Parts: sequence; C-alpha cells; structure tokens
Amino acid sequence: MISGFFSPAGIAMARREDQKFTIPDELIIEDLTGPDRKIRQNALDLLNVMTWYGWEPQAFVAAGGVPALITCLGDGEEESQRLAAFLIGYITDTCSPDTTGIADAVPFLMRLFDGSAVALSRKLLARSQKKLRVAAGNTLVKIGAPAVEPLTAALKHPGWDIRFNAARALGEIRDPRAVEPLMDALRDSHRSVRLVTAKALGNLKDSKALDPLCQALTDHTRMVRNYAAWALGEIGDERAKASLQKAFKHALMGGDLSSQFTINAALEQIDEKKYHEYRG
Repeated sequence: MISGFFSPAGIAMARREDQKFTIPDELIIEDLTGPDRKIRQNALDLLNVMTWYGWEPQAFVAAGGVPALITCLGDGEEESQRLAAFLIGYITDTCSPDTTGIADAVPFLMRLFDGSAVALSRKLLARSQKKLRVAAGNTLVKIGAPAVEPLTAALKHPGWDIRFNAARALGEIRDPRAVEPLMDALRDSHRSVRLVTAKALGNLKDSKALDPLCQALTDHTRMVRNYAAWALGEIGDERAKASLQKAFKHALMGGDLSSQFTINAALEQIDEKKYHEYRG
C-alpha cells in the first residue's frame, strides 16, 4: 500500500487554499525514509525540482529532513545518492553549514567521494561514479570545516584521482588545518596531484608553505612549476623572491614562455604587496 506524499491521501493533503499546491514536509520525509526505492526517487526528484524555484528548506530541516536525506546517501542507487548529496549541499548553502545534522553527512559523503561505498571494478567505477563523486565533493566543500579532517586523510588514498579531488576540495575550503598535509602532498608521485596542491596552497595563502613551494619551482612538470609560482605570488612573501628569480633565469634559458610570464607576475605581486604595506 502506498503511503507518504505520493499516496492518494498525501496528494489530497497537498491541495489547500483554493487548490494552491503546497508541500507537506512530513510526508516527503516519510517517503525518503521508506522502503520503496521508486518512491524515494520520486521524493528526491520533487525536492530537486523545488530548488529550481528557490525552495526555502528551513521547515523541511526543522521537520527532520537532513537525517532523511542522509539515509538516501546509502541508498545503493547512484542517482538517488547523487541527488541526496546535491540537496544536502543546497541546504548547507541556503541555511548554514552549522545546520543541525549537516555534519553527520560527512562520513557518508566521503564514502561516495572515495568510491568505498560502491563495489565495482576500478575501471567501471571511474566511468560510472564521476557525477556522484563531483556531487559529494561539492557538498563536502560547502560543509567546510567538518570535512577537513577526512579530506586530509584522503590525500593518502592509493587512487591519484581521489588525492587530486581531496586537494582541490581543501583548497576551496581554505581551512588552515590543511596547510601542512598539503605541503606533504606537493611531493606526490602524480603530477596532477602536485599541480592542484600548489594551487590549493595559493588559495590558503599561508607563508608556512613557502619552502615546499619554492622547491616545486624546480618540478619537472611545467604546470606544477607555474602553479607554484602563482601560489608564491598569492602568498606575497618577500623571502620567495630569490627562488623566483632563479627560476626565471632557468625559464629564460629554456625558452619557457608560460613560466616566464607566471614568475614575473608573482614577483610583481610580491612587490605590490610590499608597496601597499609600506604605504600602510
């Protein structure tokens, strides 16, 4: 027997005030936590469509909507999991990362983020889970501080793509606790991880990362060198100038135009920061 919002009684309850269509949060939550996957998917689709029209989820949250969405993260159906992750991110944006229950979603989102929630071959996982990982990663960024510790742990994951996405997310969250783990990640064996790590450290703008970023100016991958130079410019510490000037000479000798441009821009940023500090 169908219960919840999509039952005849639930649909009847939705029509009030001169046939204006309203959404009974309690019945949607009942559908999200019920045993029928099709009904859960219907409820998730409904909430997704509501976001198109500026849904304000405060009443849904107060009625226990966040724990209901968290149960959908373990649904086993990729589309349901993706929508649940997206909706938790939407609520985080609309309300606050401190909204009751949001932090409880982090371990479930991490399982989607690193693929441990899915029993598939590595090759198949990479093909079928990209959208799911992106949704989980985006929501972890929105949640912010509670996600920092598990994301820093993911920097040690055996899969380079997981390490890459973890470094990217930490760079977007910009929590100072991530600085030292990211400094270690600058020595990662995969160039893409080193590249996005240098960018993340530039976003964090912490002078503690000065030495490893200066060392990264000699990385054998050009774009890692360029992002290291960009990051040093963002940090704006004068102590980086000698390393940048040395790197500029190597770039000049090697005809590396992109590195010349990036290093010169970084040196200009450092000088500009010093000028503004001098002018007070």
